Amino acid sequence: MRKFPFHDLHGFKDYAGFVRLCAPNMFPTRDGRPAEDQWTLELAFEGLRHGLCLTAKEKGELPILLRCRELVEEAYVHYQAGREREGFLTLREMQNLLKTIPSQ
Repeated sequence: MRKFPFHDLHGFKDYAGFVRLCAPNMFPTRDGRPAEDQWTLELAFEGLRHGLCLTAKEKGELPILLRCRELVEEAYVHYQAGREREGFLTLREMQNLLKTIPSQ
């Protein structure tokens, strides 16, 4: 399992914002990490999926998480198809839903 820069819902919310701002190809270099651990769209979305699983473990399988998972997959499809604006807006919707879940 890869390591991501968050360990709880609070950190995941920040990570979701990071992905939204950097996707699809403006991710910073991860110093000291091998090439296979550098940020890519695929790795960033792997982190989003992991964060939603982590959130379900932390808060329970909330109905809102199903919608968040759908939005992550929709955004990924948009980005892969070159529809950056749609991907960005879809991630924003997911991030807004995450904000409704209390953390810390």
